[in-house]
Amino acid sequence: MKTRNASPSFLKKCYALFRGLLDKRTPWLAKITGLIVLAYVILPFDFIPDAIPVLGWLDDATVAAIGIFIISKLVPKEVLG
Repeated sequence: MKTRNASPSFLKKCYALFRGLLDKRTPWLAKITGLIVLAYVILPFDFIPDAIPVLGWLDDATVAAIGIFIISKLVPKEVLG
């Protein structure tokens, strides 16, 4: 029996959120949250330095996951398509 995956892939969701953040109908709070999450992941200043092998990467992944969840709730559904 074949099973069908009802949800799009993670990369498709991230791309849709990125497009949603660029849309002018998106609230400014979602845009600011996206910038903060992106800056935290990219910039070298973290709560736990990336020099600590597992914990340093785990805090980046946690912040990114929580940020994506919050942004997905803030971006209007009609913007996401």
